[in-house]
Amino acid sequence: MHPTEEILLGVASGESDLPRRVLVEGHLGGCASCRATMAELTLPGGALLRGLDGQAPPSNLWQGLLGRIAQLPQAAPAPGADAAAGAPPVRALDPEVAAMPLPTSVRCELPALATLRRFPWRWALAPGAWYAELARDPWTRSVLLLGYLAPRSFLPAHRHLAQEDVLVMAGGFDDRQGRHEAGEYAIYEPGSEHRPVTEPDEECWCLARLEQPNLLLGWRGWLQRLAA
Repeated sequence: MHPTEEILLGVASGESDLPRRVLVEGHLGGCASCRATMAELTLPGGALLRGLDGQAPPSNLWQGLLGRIAQLPQAAPAPGADAAAGAPPVRALDPEVAAMPLPTSVRCELPALATLRRFPWRWALAPGAWYAELARDPWTRSVLLLGYLAPRSFLPAHRHLAQEDVLVMAGGFDDRQGRHEAGEYAIYEPGSEHRPVTEPDEECWCLARLEQPNLLLGWRGWLQRLAA
């Protein structure tokens, strides 16, 4: 229930996209083992940088960077509608937003979450199952999703068309892989199928990185194809 060394190396080298970086940083906050591995992976780069001859940057570099940042277009609020009846109790600019079980590192990577006026919840075609798109990487097109499962609920059975990474932030769920608790990092290979289920007295909050949309199974798959 940890990211692979290859995934950690991608984050350490700066090659990972935003959704994966968010998941890994969220996991590192509670996993001493992966933090130690990450430290080992970053040692060669740090040694290389320390061996380079230092040069003072141009005196106008900082002001030039500030000017370029000021010219960048402001990000538009994420799309979404008011939470429907039964959606998780989270509303923009509401005290409950601060209570969401998002790791500090995730909030730092996604500062726009604190300014949303409408949280983009979408119903997952099952009672008590909701998700929201938090970010989309412009280069890899991978998507970062926030998922919520109420107690005694399930996420519809689906097949992964590409790799899916999942970080459990609070609570837990069960599926074919077994039990997944808060802080654990799960990887689902292309072609794998599962149906996450929560206990009667436990909800689940998680983050997921998708490279492609999942394929719903059963009658929900028919609805998914009809809406495509």
